[in-house]
Amino acid sequence: MRFREIKTLMEAARIQHAEDIIFWEGSKGAMRVVNSLKSLEKNGHKDVTIKWDGSPAVIFGRAPDGQFVFTDKSGWSAKGYNGKTTSSEEVRNMFLSRSGGARREDPAQIEFADTMADLFNQFELIVPNNYTGFFKGDLLYSQTPQVLDNNFVFKPNIVEYAVDVQSELGQKIRQSNAGIVIHRMIDEQGNETPLQDYDIFTGENVLVVPPISVESPAQKISPALNKLEAMVQKNAPLIDELLSVSELTALKMKDFPQILYKYINSKVDTGLEELGVDFFDWLQTSNVSGVKQQRISDYIQKHGKAYSAMWKTVSAIMQVKDKIISQFENQGGDIQQNIPGHTTNSGEGYVLAHPEGDIKLVPRATFSAANRAVTR
Repeated sequence: MRFREIKTLMEAARIQHAEDIIFWEGSKGAMRVVNSLKSLEKNGHKDVTIKWDGSPAVIFGRAPDGQFVFTDKSGWSAKGYNGKTTSSEEVRNMFLSRSGGARREDPAQIEFADTMADLFNQFELIVPNNYTGFFKGDLLYSQTPQVLDNNFVFKPNIVEYAVDVQSELGQKIRQSNAGIVIHRMIDEQGNETPLQDYDIFTGENVLVVPPISVESPAQKISPALNKLEAMVQKNAPLIDELLSVSELTALKMKDFPQILYKYINSKVDTGLEELGVDFFDWLQTSNVSGVKQQRISDYIQKHGKAYSAMWKTVSAIMQVKDKIISQFENQGGDIQQNIPGHTTNSGEGYVLAHPEGDIKLVPRATFSAANRAVTR
């Protein structure tokens, strides 16, 4: 990867996995994914950026009266207390008061609360006094990362990052005490919009990492994508038959796409092979009511051929996507990503910008599985 700012496009409230878009958009969505992946052999790779695996998620900024706020997602949406903390001491007390106050006896939690309190002071300095608005992002590091083999190395969550100390990004890291990747701007009502102007922030103590694009186009993916395109075109009538909004609405099954999404997420734990085969076994263990389970079973039996065609298409999209991710992860460059325990380069994945809704390219078999396995 190289350090290069790019213009980000409007994204949907939730960025969907490439293979999941079919659940909500049908065959049209599947073809949108195919065409987007095709662009990656040309200049489309410039719209693909690293999906940073930061933690914890924080929200910060200034209220209309100029008061600075720094908190986490739980504090921002808190009901029983005021979690929009406005001083470093309030931040510390908020974190230590959770879990019924038990955290006050835990050295690790005390250290974490102290770190977050210190970050309040640092983040307050980067938001101009005359600015009104809030930012939502994930922390990458809370102190200048250590240097190993001429790389700044930090591991905020599952993925470990190594950034060349001589690179443009490395030089910015050297000057900073903390780093964050910002995903969205957010107002007090919770409405989110993309961050377009990274020049808002002042100083160098906190590095706000801009979007970083992949180094080079994908290579030799046309044959696989042409085959995938033919599959989508062939299966389009069946896919749209299965995911017919009017029929699902009439059967009180409008949440069928969400149920399919929950199922495929569960397969991350058990293996992403033979998708759809054990759907009914999973359904019986889900929180879907018995009455609706029967309706779903009857519906799938009625549309058996369409059900099979949809899952074959989903699997094919995932296979092509994983090949592209592997190419991007092995391009080399200034930023290396690795999930400890895996022998190959692997990160959280990438985001492909698209005007109809950004597309998430995530290696579910590696990152998602590792992330879901963590006890929090």
